[in-house]
Amino acid sequence: MPIPSPSSTPTPDPRSDRGAERGSERPADRKRQILHQAALLFSREGYQATSMRALAEAVGIEAASLYSHYPSKEAMLQAIAWQCADDFFTTVEPIARSPLNVRARLKAMIIAHVEVLLRNQAASAVFTDEWRHLSPQLRSEYAELRDRYERYFRELIHQGIVENLFRNAEPKYAALILLAALNGTARWYRPDGPMTATETGELMAALLLEGLIRTV
Repeated sequence: MPIPSPSSTPTPDPRSDRGAERGSERPADRKRQILHQAALLFSREGYQATSMRALAEAVGIEAASLYSHYPSKEAMLQAIAWQCADDFFTTVEPIARSPLNVRARLKAMIIAHVEVLLRNQAASAVFTDEWRHLSPQLRSEYAELRDRYERYFRELIHQGIVENLFRNAEPKYAALILLAALNGTARWYRPDGPMTATETGELMAALLLEGLIRTV
């Protein structure tokens, strides 16, 4: 389902206060800082090419200190992926269960999906691309989460076909094509470009719905 600016809210460079007193910094703040830098490096360099030393350098702490927050690099990858999954479910599920008609619901889901993707592009790119490096058990859990989420789109597309609104396409593949197109925005969208995240979602919705709508 990543980058010069991964989110609309700039995050201070943690290296700028490397020499400052950090005794008062809360562990939760430090963990968020570590995940932010991990998402940037995983999306830019790739998970396998990113070392714990590089992560520590980006955060501005000793490599050994990372282990007091995350026991492994994979734990960071999992935290990023699971947080993204939670964001998608929290944002899109209420729309999927809303009383809107099929077309309006799918349009709203597409826009919401793109908005979540572009809220943190680096983390989104990790979520859509780097999950392959999870261990087999975690990959299986990730696949279950992804399937549950994709089901919202499959079921809605199926409903549109039953109601004779959408062309008679296999819902599974129609949903996969739609989501693959949406997820690509995390790689090419630029916050300083001509469109906002919402405008980008609206354009994607218009183009993709046009392909689904039954014309005869």
